[in-house]
Amino acid sequence: MKFKRALQTIALCCGLVGFGSSNAAVMLFDGVSDTGSILYSGSQDGATLSATVQFTLNSLSATQAIFGVVVANNSSGPGSNRLTSFGIDVVSPALSFASSNNGWDTTLNTNFPSFGRVDLCVWDGSNCSGGASGGVGEGLTESFSLRLWTTGNFLTNGIEFTSPYAVKFQSVGTRGDSTEFAGCIVGTANCGSNPIPEPASLALMGLGLLGAALVRRRKA
Repeated sequence: MKFKRALQTIALCCGLVGFGSSNAAVMLFDGVSDTGSILYSGSQDGATLSATVQFTLNSLSATQAIFGVVVANNSSGPGSNRLTSFGIDVVSPALSFASSNNGWDTTLNTNFPSFGRVDLCVWDGSNCSGGASGGVGEGLTESFSLRLWTTGNFLTNGIEFTSPYAVKFQSVGTRGDSTEFAGCIVGTANCGSNPIPEPASLALMGLGLLGAALVRRRKA
């Protein structure tokens, strides 16, 4: 049991599993013109990955909300570094349907690579997992409308987007691989001050901590 708890602790510290409720960050939209932005920042194979997704609540009723969304990809370096999808782990109240336009599509309650199931995935490509084409290339900005429906009531407590906020980049860096990581809410503590480590770095950190835990366990 102690070893299992150690593994869980390592996974949580290194971002290898989703955050628990105590670590969750929330964006609340409870009035027209409310805005919120997610910053994605990382690096892989010589590429610097940087993008923002901004939400502006343009219309709100009990059962329907319309957001204006702006996706800006400020990445640089080798590769086309396409941002092909992003996801919201939990949306409250629960969604019954979602749609978007201008080449973007939505999927509810779906698997997001490296993150597991998310309430909402918004993508430009083949599906939430990406594709050989589509997405926002580096230095480009795209805008679209995102419509959300609920069988609950958006007016009661507003709409909450709860972390982790997943993103997927494809054709990244010198090797042209894909990568997924979590973003942070612009304007919150430490958001943007420290780049998010790439997945390989997180994995190495996790293995190092796991090895240290095993050594201590054997000595005990």
